[in-house]
Amino acid sequence: MALIPLESEFEQTTNGVFMKRAGPASERSVNKKLCFTATDKAVLVEVLFELSQNEACHFVKYSIEPRDGMYLGRCFLNDEELLGEMWKRYKPHPRLMCNVQDDDFTERFR
Repeated sequence: MALIPLESEFEQTTNGVFMKRAGPASERSVNKKLCFTATDKAVLVEVLFELSQNEACHFVKYSIEPRDGMYLGRCFLNDEELLGEMWKRYKPHPRLMCNVQDDDFTERFR
């Protein structure tokens, strides 16, 4: 799908830094999230749009402006098992990088 129609499915966050899209899961997400980095914004937006349609997705977001050529993306799920499965699925992706951020662990370093 082309980037412009996909971007219209997202809305800007109040701070103007990210574009976001709510998923069907209304529950709060687990305290871990999928984190993406990509130089190709269209690839990142397409992946996040796909993830946002999953019934366990709380919401997704991506940066409007790149940092040193890289766009950042996040996916918040309410199912830790699915989070691991999606990490395994996207980890070998040839056009983006994917990792899991554990907010319980990193909170004490912020």
